[in-house]
Amino acid sequence: MISLELMAKHMAWANQEIYKEVQKLDDKVLDYYVVDPEWTVKTIMIHIAGAAHLYGQRLNGEPFSRFELKNTEGSEMIDELLTELNRIDKSLIENVDREDGEFTYTTSKGEQTAKVSEVLSQMIFHAGEHRAQIVAALDKHNERSINLDNYSVWGYTKSLS
Repeated sequence: MISLELMAKHMAWANQEIYKEVQKLDDKVLDYYVVDPEWTVKTIMIHIAGAAHLYGQRLNGEPFSRFELKNTEGSEMIDELLTELNRIDKSLIENVDREDGEFTYTTSKGEQTAKVSEVLSQMIFHAGEHRAQIVAALDKHNERSINLDNYSVWGYTKSLS
């Protein structure tokens, strides 16, 4: 049976790799954005991890807790995000073998119901969408050292050998 396992593992790998590549750059890139100045590279990086944290809480039946960082600047922040994403993504990957039943969780909009596959699929799509946004913000400012083609599913499977 085909599952979301490959996609979830690719997502976790690509998140780690892109964050490490951003960390190699000057801290000023964390302030780059594409169109909306509220959505800087830094904000997007935190958003990816924070959203994954929430998806994980929902899938694992955990009560709501806010995603918070001790470090909010530069390389130390990225180190913390890498650690948090590793923890969160490992937990999320454990859900790929679950039965695809509906479950109920609470958000700021009240009680919601979704299938496990919906939340996992959204989590994977969400991270990919925002990784592309990070690279677009860098590209807009002529920083082209990160090529998303290097972080494809094929790039992931090749990294395993």
